[in-house]
Amino acid sequence: MNLKSFFFIITVALSLTSHAQQEDYYQKDYFRYETHVYDTSIHSLDIHKKGHPLSEPWVNINDLKQSLVMSFDIFKDRTQDLRYTFIHCSATWEPSDIRKTEYIRGFDEGYVEDYRFSYNTLQPFIHYKLIFPSDDMMPLLTGNYLLVVYPKGQSGKPLLSARFKIFKRQVAISATVKKATSPRFLHTKQEVDFSINTLNLNVANPERDLKVIVQQNERKDNKIVDIKPLNISQNTLEYNYEDINLFEGGNEFRHFDLKSFKYQSAQVQEIDRSGQKNQVYLYPDNIRRYKSYTYREDINGKRLIKTTEYEDSEIEADYAWVHFTLPFENPLANGGIYIMGELTKWEFNERSRMEYNYRTKAYEGKLYLKQGYYNYLYAYLQDGKKQATLKRIENSFSDTENNYTIYVYYRPPGKLHDKLIGLKTVSSTDNQ
Repeated sequence: MNLKSFFFIITVALSLTSHAQQEDYYQKDYFRYETHVYDTSIHSLDIHKKGHPLSEPWVNINDLKQSLVMSFDIFKDRTQDLRYTFIHCSATWEPSDIRKTEYIRGFDEGYVEDYRFSYNTLQPFIHYKLIFPSDDMMPLLTGNYLLVVYPKGQSGKPLLSARFKIFKRQVAISATVKKATSPRFLHTKQEVDFSINTLNLNVANPERDLKVIVQQNERKDNKIVDIKPLNISQNTLEYNYEDINLFEGGNEFRHFDLKSFKYQSAQVQEIDRSGQKNQVYLYPDNIRRYKSYTYREDINGKRLIKTTEYEDSEIEADYAWVHFTLPFENPLANGGIYIMGELTKWEFNERSRMEYNYRTKAYEGKLYLKQGYYNYLYAYLQDGKKQATLKRIENSFSDTENNYTIYVYYRPPGKLHDKLIGLKTVSSTDNQ
């Protein structure tokens, strides 16, 4: 099936579910132009630069030999004939209105052929891995891309999708992160001030032709989209606002270490390996809303899949049900508490939402996770809203260490796609 047919199937699916999306943002049955798993047998989806497991999935178009790696586990005992394709997307992750021949050189679909069966694990699985781009399927344009994996002949039934970016540095970005200028938010929020120098790029109308996005860590719910320049002076665009470029500072991430089941790390209360599934019980967490700030080194919500018990973490790292407990005197009204981080794909859904136990007077949740090192936070999301807050459970400090990435997209007049012409990541501790 060609990519045009794939788009048609996805478009029909989207139109059938558009009304339902408005009523229930978190329902599972519609196609999402984001990193997402559609098949419940798939676990531990990951995408990063080859050799850098904690890196972001982006690569310079002038250095496509620097490969990306996408991997996942399938809880099945038989291999599948899996295919994949790329979808070029706009700056706001909608499919670009261009033909696949304009952004892919070579074939319009490839094969996911690298797979291995698990070994020494209680949970059997098949580990799949894809290294891309390849000579058979090479991106031609910069911008946002979605990698979609599906069974042979069933491109309309995706198993998973994963975002990645191809960029070319055509602008210079300078950025600083500081405490909020406004006295009201001085101690709780962080302000991201930055400027963009368009250099030799002739941008006739920056407010119209450029789209600038600012993202905190890897969160999707609170990113600032399409921020406009406050001042324009020759080739320099200034974005030094005191209000719209503010982020809740949050708190340093909590963590737990599951690299070994033979000993209990500081955050692990109990490990039970007597049943059909491994069970790991974390110590009950505390509410940090009224506690003062304490620096703690973290990896800003990421995870690292690894086992120290065997040599090959890809196929020898096992799985366990990890149990979370957050004591709470009474359940919160009009909203829920969610486990947030890469361990829940930064999504707020049934899997990441905790349930209140009236008997134990605590919020409880569990996740089936592969061995490794994990960061997480507890976020409160009000019913009907899309942006969560950390302040209610974790507190919020302007001193918290966070990473911010600025993306600059450019759509020249008359063009039908957004180019990614610059990106920059800056830490809130860079100026300290």
